[in-house]
Amino acid sequence: MQVLIDNYTTNEPSTLSNPNVARIWYKTDVQPLSSSITITLKHQIGLNNRIHKLLREFSVLEDNWDENDSIAPIESVIKQAKFITSLLEKHGQPIFHAAPGPNGEIMLDIRNKKKDRSLEIIFYPLKSVVVLFPERGTPDQQIFTINNLPYLLEWLNQK
Repeated sequence: MQVLIDNYTTNEPSTLSNPNVARIWYKTDVQPLSSSITITLKHQIGLNNRIHKLLREFSVLEDNWDENDSIAPIESVIKQAKFITSLLEKHGQPIFHAAPGPNGEIMLDIRNKKKDRSLEIIFYPLKSVVVLFPERGTPDQQIFTINNLPYLLEWLNQK
């Protein structure tokens, strides 16, 4: 296996136009055979792996999962949470925590780097809401749509 590993190399990030992208080349005595293999966000691969794992675990929960008559998250709620988790990962936004709720909902807790602002996106079977927790003042709840996600992330990560 060592022979195969020695035949590959990566370009240094400083030589690329985008430092988050690494191109893998196959070494030969001639020009590279292919430059079509691209790995994006190499420094953040698996940014939300723990959350993806939790969502997989939530998908096998059964009703009464907490021995308090809670409803297991339904497939559509899990799909929504997985989609947003993947989207946030692609854009470099870590998710602090995920949790199921007693009514079949899933909550994603997203915090800024200083952890002085956070927001929770709660996916219910019939709608989704977001709760904004500012550094001071009272929380603000609103209906969540994918269209307001850029605004929410901008608010969260404001300096």
